[in-house]
Amino acid sequence: MTSLQQPDNYETLKAKISTAAIVGHTTDSTAKIWVRAYRDGLWTLIVSAQKLPEDAYDLSGKSLAAMKDENTDIVFMAERNFTHQTDLTTTFEVSGLKPDTRYYYYLASDKLGLDRCIEMGGDHAYSFRTLAKNPQSLQFGFYSCHDPFSVKPNSEGAWDKFYDVLNERRADFVIGGGDQVYCDTNHKSQIQDVWVWLKNNKNALLATYRKPDGSLNEPAIIDYFTKLYRTYYRIYWQFEHLRYVYRRFPQYMIWDDHEIMDGWGSLTAKERKAKICNFFQDDDEDANYELVMLMFKAAAQAYLEYQHAHNPDSKIINDDPDASEWDYHFDQGAYGFYMLDVRGHHDCELPDGQRLLGAEQFRRFKKWINSASIKKKKAIFICSPVPVVHWTESAVNTLDFGGQKDDFMDEWGHETNHKERNAMLELLLARSAESNIPIVILSGDVHCASAFQITHCTTYPKARLFNVTSSAISRKPAPGIATAAMQKSAEIDGFDGGRFEQMFRFAGENNFAIINADCQDNDLKLTATLYWAEPGSESVTQQVIKLVS
Repeated sequence: MTSLQQPDNYETLKAKISTAAIVGHTTDSTAKIWVRAYRDGLWTLIVSAQKLPEDAYDLSGKSLAAMKDENTDIVFMAERNFTHQTDLTTTFEVSGLKPDTRYYYYLASDKLGLDRCIEMGGDHAYSFRTLAKNPQSLQFGFYSCHDPFSVKPNSEGAWDKFYDVLNERRADFVIGGGDQVYCDTNHKSQIQDVWVWLKNNKNALLATYRKPDGSLNEPAIIDYFTKLYRTYYRIYWQFEHLRYVYRRFPQYMIWDDHEIMDGWGSLTAKERKAKICNFFQDDDEDANYELVMLMFKAAAQAYLEYQHAHNPDSKIINDDPDASEWDYHFDQGAYGFYMLDVRGHHDCELPDGQRLLGAEQFRRFKKWINSASIKKKKAIFICSPVPVVHWTESAVNTLDFGGQKDDFMDEWGHETNHKERNAMLELLLARSAESNIPIVILSGDVHCASAFQITHCTTYPKARLFNVTSSAISRKPAPGIATAAMQKSAEIDGFDGGRFEQMFRFAGENNFAIINADCQDNDLKLTATLYWAEPGSESVTQQVIKLVS
């Protein structure tokens, strides 16, 4: 039996972030600032309405409190104790800000005996802008599927172009639509697949953490697994232009399967056990299943620390991801947003109509979209990491076997998900038609891009419902020939009267999207612009898709 390595030694040869920042949920007067520090101890976040002058943050023996007293531009200062319990991460909640104003932020300490007081922000490169008061116009970015290790040489894909376009368009915020890391990466990446690691090391793990009564020390195992999952975030997020985007533009994130396991939710309990089964070995299937579910808890903990912590608040039950609500919503002036969770409660063995979102999440979403405040919005945006429409549905329902099974069973268009999809489409079409509100579903997952209008001319002739997909920003994209497998304009299989109208399709290059919603004198214009470019190229190609004009 091989000995069990220390989890802190996992993937020691890969570069990792140490100190980093993410601007999270931001309004006209508040902002969440997520920070990871390179060491534990007391750190202070400073937010200033102007760049701090050199003599302000060169303490010269002064305390941070004295610095604040002497600088009226400092609008926020708070101290937090960073510990290894949350992998040296914490989220500051900043309030009292002014609308449509740029602020600069700094991480500093006068308690740790450091050679320099300012650890982050000394070059004034860490800043963000609050939203306007009740904005009637918005521009925001959308991306998905960040895997710079899926190609050789490793490449950050379109992140540099994304950063340039966000700056040029003066974007208000960014949505990360899933697969912000790949914990189950491919062998070509030269990064360990965490599930292959578990398969190869589970016997040593069980020997180390099995108690005398035969049960497993679950908290200790979850702690071990969580350290493995954290490693992927620190490796995947160390790319330069990704960090530029994260530290400057407010980020809204939601997970997809690769933050957990490829196809999570589309595998049966038996198939999840088989994932870590070793042939020619007397495997304990119950122990296998227990380890798989403990891995899910660890994945959820790492997701909470690195992504969900800087999202708008939702109900999170510590150590119980099944009871937690990973979906959330937020308003930005005239526009409403809902981030659907298609992984945390996804289970293909649940009753028909509950497999992707689960019954409770669907009820929450239905209550939100039927609320009085949402009925008054100019437009509604819904993030569904898996597209409602993208691949030809005949392919989804005939090629769902072997290694492709879980990929196709993830899809809303798979016949096992039709009841839930139809209920969702009825809800969206009815809200759009009754309130005269365009609704845009934003999706990733599929490593190519597309845009569709979804119609129902008999029951909901006035509905304006769209699905825009952008994927992947840095994952190796699907080849150009994949366009042949994309859904064409056609009747919706299993949804009487419904129809998909193809507006655009593209494959073969890394891509991202900018959504522009502009409402002047109650006249709404709504566009989705898809951008793509070869890594390292100086030029970027764009396609403007007019949704409402």
